Amino acid sequence: MKRQLLFIGVLAVASLGAAAAPDGPYDITLHSTAAAPAASGHARLVYAGSPFGIAVTADGRARYDVQVAAAGLPGTGSSGSAAAYVAWATSTDLAKWVRLGTVGNGTTTVGHVDMNKFLLVITAEPDSTASTHRGPTVLHGTSPSGWLQSFLSHPLFRGIPQ
Repeated sequence: MKRQLLFIGVLAVASLGAAAAPDGPYDITLHSTAAAPAASGHARLVYAGSPFGIAVTADGRARYDVQVAAAGLPGTGSSGSAAAYVAWATSTDLAKWVRLGTVGNGTTTVGHVDMNKFLLVITAEPDSTASTHRGPTVLHGTSPSGWLQSFLSHPLFRGIPQ
């Protein structure tokens, strides 16, 4: 009887651990900039919903939902501050920018990304419906497939306006 109870207890603990497992395969650490030095965060790439298990584009690239958890972002709407914080996925050469959605303190699922190697950038924008990035970068991170490449020398992340 004791063995059966012990086995049931082990199964219960194992099932709790399985329920707490991450939803997606990748986490991205978000680094703050001089525009918001107290800000911090991370993002998680979670497989986008699909009736086939994993969502892919027509040419076979995986599609992910991006969940952003941010803290320490300055309040919006006060004098001189941003109206909104907007998340963007950008190609590593910064040629292609895709608006994902608005971000606040807390956890938000902002949109889909289907790039293999990309940067996740959160900017302070004067308009919450901004379709192009104009404001300063407050948080940034690199997708797991880009970890072997350094972007720290790029002016965008050194606070130099473009």
